[in-house]
Amino acid sequence: MRTRSVVTIAFTSLLALGITGCTAGTEDTGSPAAEQVAASQEAAPIDLTGEWEQSGEADEDNASIQSATIVDDTISVYWLNDGEKALYWAGTAGFPEDAGDSFTFDSENDTDRTGTALLASSDDTKTFTFEDETLSYEVSALGETWTVDLQQTSETPAVAPAAEEKSTSDLGVTIGGASFSEDYEGAPVIVVDFEFTNGSEETTSFMMSTTTQAFQGGIELDAYSIGVEGLDSNNSMTDLKPGASIDVQVPFTLRDESPVTVEVGEMFSLDGGLLDTQKFDVTQ
Repeated sequence: MRTRSVVTIAFTSLLALGITGCTAGTEDTGSPAAEQVAASQEAAPIDLTGEWEQSGEADEDNASIQSATIVDDTISVYWLNDGEKALYWAGTAGFPEDAGDSFTFDSENDTDRTGTALLASSDDTKTFTFEDETLSYEVSALGETWTVDLQQTSETPAVAPAAEEKSTSDLGVTIGGASFSEDYEGAPVIVVDFEFTNGSEETTSFMMSTTTQAFQGGIELDAYSIGVEGLDSNNSMTDLKPGASIDVQVPFTLRDESPVTVEVGEMFSLDGGLLDTQKFDVTQ
C-alpha cells in the first residue's frame, strides 16, 4: 500500500507540472512535488492499536489461549477459555521512538487492575517483542513458563482500557462515607463505610467475598487496626443469604495527611474490575 501510494502521488505531481514523456528526463529533487514524495517515504510512527489474538484454538494440551487489546498507550492481555475472558496483564505500552519492523518494550504493571484479578500476573514488568508482525511475550503459570505469540486481528480496539471497567460481579458493594478515629496506640485511622449486598446464589460474607484497599500517595495502607473506638468489625464476617444486605466498616491506619483512595473488588474476580472506588480528604 505504501509503494502504491508513493507512485500515485508522484504520478499526480508530474501531471500537475505538465511534464510528459517527451520532456528532458532530469529529476528536480528540489521541487515541492519531489519533497512531497520524499516526505511520504519517511517511516510512519509505529502503531499497534487494536485487537491481537493467539493463533489456534484451545484444546486438551492448550486449555486457554490469550488475546490482547492495545489502545491509548496501554496493553491488556486476557485468558480466553470456553467463551470466558479473564485478565492476565494490564500495563503500559510505550514503543521506542526509533521503532522499526522489530523492537521490544517493557510494560509496567497496572496493579490497580491486576491486583484484584484472580488469574493476573504479579510481575512488576513484562517484556513484549514485536517481530514479523507478531507480538510475543512470556507467560508463567503453575510453575511453567512458555512463549505466547499474538497476531493482529483488528486495528480497532474492541474495548477501552479497563481503568473505568466495572466488574460484572453479582455482589453489590457501595462505598459510603468515612469517619476518623484513633487505634489503641493513638495512631490516626480512617474508618470507611461500605454497604454490601449479596447478589450471588451462595451464602457469603463481606470478608470472604471482597477485597478492600486504601492508598495514600499510591502506597497501600495497613487495614489491620486494633481497638478503634466505636468500631464493630463483626459485620464484615457475618454470613448473608442471597439478596440480603449489611453495613460494614473497615479501618485503615493513616500514614500522613494526603488524600486517601479506597477501592473494593471481588475476592475471586476474573476481569479485575472494581466494584467501587472513592477518594477522601483527610485534612477536614
